[in-house]
Amino acid sequence: MSMNTSMPTGMIPGNSIIHRIHPVTKILWVVVYVILAFTTQNIFILYGMAVFAVVLALLGGVFRPLLKALYLIVPVGSSLIALQVLGPAADKPWTVLAEVGFVTLYGDGFYYALVLLGRIVSSMLLSLVMVMTTHPSDLFLAFSKLKMPYTFNFMLSMTLQLIPVFQREVSLVLSAQKSRGMKGSGFAAVLPSFVPVFVGAIERVQQLSISLESRGFGSSGEKTSYRQVTARTQDWLYGIGGAIVMVGLMVYSIMQPGLWNLSDMVSFSPRTILTSFTVAVTVFSSVILGATFLSFRQS
Repeated sequence: MSMNTSMPTGMIPGNSIIHRIHPVTKILWVVVYVILAFTTQNIFILYGMAVFAVVLALLGGVFRPLLKALYLIVPVGSSLIALQVLGPAADKPWTVLAEVGFVTLYGDGFYYALVLLGRIVSSMLLSLVMVMTTHPSDLFLAFSKLKMPYTFNFMLSMTLQLIPVFQREVSLVLSAQKSRGMKGSGFAAVLPSFVPVFVGAIERVQQLSISLESRGFGSSGEKTSYRQVTARTQDWLYGIGGAIVMVGLMVYSIMQPGLWNLSDMVSFSPRTILTSFTVAVTVFSSVILGATFLSFRQS
């Protein structure tokens, strides 16, 4: 585990068009994006949303860090495909695709596996792009303007800032262990690192508590910020335009017969489903067995 392979959870400095968009606009995008993703079962809309998030990542110059998210999507996607083919999230009766020993494979679940995966991918990609292109203080100020409770606002802001710090501390502890002849990778190396990281987290919380008390965190006065963010005309256009498009897609897919769910219109051949199921089981098993093997190999 290192910072090179950790999930991107902090801001990446830049001056792209995505970085300059107002945080409230980004929040609106994410909220409507997630609502749209979980109110439609149209795979073309879902994966079109994922492509749009990738385009935003390219415009924001954060495409390469965003690729690290795919490391998490691979085992999740493979498990979804495998489980849905074994037990579809669809109304019975199910169409039997094949019987392998005592295991029965159903073709109905493949479409719904793609739906679930599309929801995860589209929502996660856009959320990560917004996190990586927004300064935490700007996000804090944006939530304040939206009348978000101050304590909740602070917790969210601290979470976004502390996660990268803890990732960096874990990386430093693993490097220190490796320099002393201990294990520097694998689960067997991560477990001993929890103690110093946990102790460091307690010390950091104590320092943060003292700092908050000295700055009057619990006072009822007006809260201020050294950063000021002003909404421009294009920010309003981006926010309102994006919301209108996504809400329009939501309403259109629900109201238009046959567009909300394309499971009856989109069909996959048995060979495609069986091949995908075999690949999914192989990938998921390889990830689990590979992680277990590396863990025991380092011990």
